[in-house]
Amino acid sequence: MRLKTKFSLLISLLVIIIISGVSVSFIISESRFLVREFENSRAGMVKSLAQAAKESLIVKDEIILLNYLKLIKNTKGLAYAMVTDGTGRILAHTDINLLGAVPGDEVSKKAFAASDYTVIKYKGGDGRDLLDLSMPVVVSEDRQGTVRLGFYQELINKEVEDALSGARKRIMLVSAAALLCGLLGAFVLTAMMTKPIKILAQGAGIIGQGKLDHKISVETKDELGDLAAEFNKMSEKLKELDQMKSDFVSSVTHELRSPLLSLKLYIDLFFKGTAGAINDKQKEYLEIMKNCALRLSRFIDDLLDVAKIERGKMEVSLQTLDLLGVITETIQLFKPQFDEKHIVFTSEAPEKLPPALGDPDRTRQVLINLLSNAVKFTPQEGAISVGAGYDEKQKLIFVSVRDSGIGIPSDKLDKIFDKFEQIIGTQGKNPKPKGTGLGLAIVKGIMESMGGRVSVESELGKGSKFTFSLPPA
Repeated sequence: MRLKTKFSLLISLLVIIIISGVSVSFIISESRFLVREFENSRAGMVKSLAQAAKESLIVKDEIILLNYLKLIKNTKGLAYAMVTDGTGRILAHTDINLLGAVPGDEVSKKAFAASDYTVIKYKGGDGRDLLDLSMPVVVSEDRQGTVRLGFYQELINKEVEDALSGARKRIMLVSAAALLCGLLGAFVLTAMMTKPIKILAQGAGIIGQGKLDHKISVETKDELGDLAAEFNKMSEKLKELDQMKSDFVSSVTHELRSPLLSLKLYIDLFFKGTAGAINDKQKEYLEIMKNCALRLSRFIDDLLDVAKIERGKMEVSLQTLDLLGVITETIQLFKPQFDEKHIVFTSEAPEKLPPALGDPDRTRQVLINLLSNAVKFTPQEGAISVGAGYDEKQKLIFVSVRDSGIGIPSDKLDKIFDKFEQIIGTQGKNPKPKGTGLGLAIVKGIMESMGGRVSVESELGKGSKFTFSLPPA
């Protein structure tokens, strides 16, 4: 899982937890607030009824009570409302049939005996839960009666739940909006946090590919900015070391060329008998010396070519190129090697090809390097084929070299064109690296210098296919 995904999930989870907690807290607080509000509202109704009863008793006008009861009769959830005198006789009631009656039930007795505002929960005759709210009516510090309001418990609960449902919906909408903003903020914050890390990773990968001129641009004034600066310093140091190495190799190769050339000339003079006749044993030793000198000469040439490629000074002469002619000439050079290893060679080149734009000598060098590798890594009685063609889609002329050698591991395909990169065989085939590891680096450098490209397809244990392509002339 990527770091950006981890950060996003973590921050999103924190946002969800916080908003969920706040939402639940708000809902609980709102529920308690609504319950208190309804309780205060009912208590206010009882107090208002007590005040109306007090005024009615003072002026001895029952019309005031009747009008007030008529006013509150349709209050939602109200089961009854009544006013009794000091003896318990009903002076006013929402049910006119009970006027003058004296209630004798336990709830009435508790209400008449209470000295202050009282709430009594009980079950009515129909089995429904009721709340009885009562308060004494005091005139001149003398209790003159009692007021009582009865409410159906389920209707009160429903009223509270209806109000709470509306509040809950509002809170959920606000929470959803806050959650959306929080998640968006989390993704933006994560992107801002991981962008420098991503730039660092990409930059490190580019530097790891050998592009030491690359600078990692992280402008943040924090630890990541410091890390980027250290990476840039490291690449500068590596660049200096690489330049020192290249200068050293270039100097050494140039210094070796002159004595090596002299050595080859003196060997040729020995073969010509300039220093006198030589016997067969001496010829054999001289042949070994000559082959070693030639191998060392090729290695020095490869090192110089790599140095030119790295400096961008690879000289190419672009001209109209007959690829089929180059292929034919190069194949003739390798026939003795094919015969020596009993390799089955197949030419899959067409009879005609459009002329390409390239350097004949450099193109021949590319094909020689590819065929040389094919011969090295193809076992006895293996197979090698050379193909060519024109890609209509990409408008490129291509040449391919296929072998039945050891193949290349998939994790090595991206590095196979790097300097000194070599493939060690498996399953007993070619257990040691062969050559200098410069041939494919030179192939890639030459092709890029000519505006072409090179690619590889391979399967471990089944062989490889290298393809280079050039634009048409």
